Amino acid sequence: MALQVLLSATLRRCVPDYDPEAGIRVEVEPGTSVREVIRQLGLPEKEIKLIMINGLASSPEAVLQGNERVAFFPPVGGG
Repeated sequence: MALQVLLSATLRRCVPDYDPEAGIRVEVEPGTSVREVIRQLGLPEKEIKLIMINGLASSPEAVLQGNERVAFFPPVGGG
């Protein structure tokens, strides 16, 4: 099953040729954890501060079934 993975800000540089409008399509087996997707993409887990699955906050331990939209966000600074 496929996921649509969206990366925000500095995480985009971790995936070559990342398209910020479409995200990236990732094939996973049902039962794959978010942490496994992070590792599969080579993302620095320590730099991920927010994970959203289909618009709801989640965690690296969440289990995916496929066809989800998963978004990763780094910490955001402001002034």
